[in-house]
Amino acid sequence: MVAALPGVKRTFNKRQLLSFILTGKGLSDYSPGSRGLVLFLGGDLAYALLLARRLGYPAFAYTEGRVQWINNFSGFFLPNDQVRKRAMEAGAPGGKLYVVGDLMLDAIELHWNRTEFLRRLRLDENKAVIALFPGSRPREFRYMLPMLLRSAEIIARDLRAVQFVIGVSPFVTEALLRSTLAEPSLAPDGTGGRLLEETVLVNEPLAVSRSINQPGLGHVWQVRTSGGLELPAVQGWQYDVMSLASLAITIPGSNTAEMAALGLPMVVVTPLNKPEMIPLEGIPGLVGGIPLIGRHIKRQAVLAAAKRIPYTALPNRRAQAEVVPELTGELHPEDIAIAVGNLMRSPEKLKAMSQGLKQVMGEPGAARMVAETIAAALNA
Repeated sequence: MVAALPGVKRTFNKRQLLSFILTGKGLSDYSPGSRGLVLFLGGDLAYALLLARRLGYPAFAYTEGRVQWINNFSGFFLPNDQVRKRAMEAGAPGGKLYVVGDLMLDAIELHWNRTEFLRRLRLDENKAVIALFPGSRPREFRYMLPMLLRSAEIIARDLRAVQFVIGVSPFVTEALLRSTLAEPSLAPDGTGGRLLEETVLVNEPLAVSRSINQPGLGHVWQVRTSGGLELPAVQGWQYDVMSLASLAITIPGSNTAEMAALGLPMVVVTPLNKPEMIPLEGIPGLVGGIPLIGRHIKRQAVLAAAKRIPYTALPNRRAQAEVVPELTGELHPEDIAIAVGNLMRSPEKLKAMSQGLKQVMGEPGAARMVAETIAAALNA
């Protein structure tokens, strides 16, 4: 995915990175320049720190709030003043803290005319759209898609004037989609679901002022569940899918910030029915892969984190208040269906939520501020 981005010349896998950090070898076709810098954009700060030491470069980090190893980083890019205040209270010098806004807002681009996109997805322009986002990691996708589809079947029986669309992550393969739909857990009768057909959508970008907007491809699969629900599954146009929807059902992640920026109301679900399925960063995530004991250790770590963390949706974490509802704990499809049904019956709540989300997330422009700061550091 990263290699396909404009401006990216090389990518290195985990094994190459660790070998280079530890020994200075492992990148046979890479010769570091005498000047440069390391820019951390996500994951574990330790990798950026160790890489910067090996290269002899200054390190900068964009972070949602984690400010660690302050003396080893030249600067931290932060989303808002509240995060900056907390970092300073923890001992970070103000001169190293740059409030730039939320980088995720700069990723949002719309390509489709709404009416045309609805037509291509075989959706009714007169019905509200509920978007389902079951995640990007194979294990969570395999677990969440059946739960969300079962919830959708219940909602569809309760609310006649709604329709559904699945937002399929670019990291999810068609094979994973097919095998997940074929799981008997999708429906009580054990028949699962299936793909009816696939369509490749080719679209030229709409007229916009941003230079990185490019034409591209999207895939649409028509899905039928064993309960008789038919809906499209769309891969490649996630922001256009968000823009169609009146409400989204999603798990926590960066897409909650993107939905918030678009003013899309959402219900954020974190089922703890199987805590060991939830991905964790850093050492706890690695420990979870240890045979025999790893799953138990990770399970306890997830349950402890759930008690400690008041909010999982990024807009709620930003506001330190429940702007959007979060469902956490041992959940069943009926629990999700009830929460969604209550919101869909209250247009006033949806409208207020949409306005509150946009206000919390602020304006785009973080990417330019980060670029200007690191350019100045390189030219100093």
